[in-house]
Amino acid sequence: MKLSQEFDRMFRQEFPDSLTNLIFCTEEGNYRVFDRYLIVPEKPGYRVFCSATDVGLFGSTKSALSWCIADKHKAYNSARDILALDTKLTSLTNDINARANIADTSTDPKFRETIETKLESKIIRKKKVESELTKCVNWAKYIQLRGFNNETVRTGRNTAIKASR
Repeated sequence: MKLSQEFDRMFRQEFPDSLTNLIFCTEEGNYRVFDRYLIVPEKPGYRVFCSATDVGLFGSTKSALSWCIADKHKAYNSARDILALDTKLTSLTNDINARANIADTSTDPKFRETIETKLESKIIRKKKVESELTKCVNWAKYIQLRGFNNETVRTGRNTAIKASR
């Protein structure tokens, strides 16, 4: 039995309630997230599995982990938005890179200028998608930091003990 399997078995026996809050990297380079999700690195990105069901391919671990956090905390709209924005960002990035390579290898200056002009709108769209994805990722971070008991809620004076004036 591998050392990691032995460790996993011992940890599951000692801390069964903590597994739903853990994120760790396995020896194979995969990420086990909340004892429910698996993030597997692939050539073009990171594939996420939820209970052995393929969720999708993400461009970065940040997006993949944010999706897992949103799904865990039942923020399904945020999870859907993260997947859609990440897919759109990956598509735009690939498109921009391919067209820029075509422009770089072209010998016709007019053709190169035409491609670069058309790329400007895609670059602007890419920045907008990156901004929206960053907002969704930050929201997922907030959800994770908030925790189960809303530990980041501000503590104030008890409303029942207010002094009258």
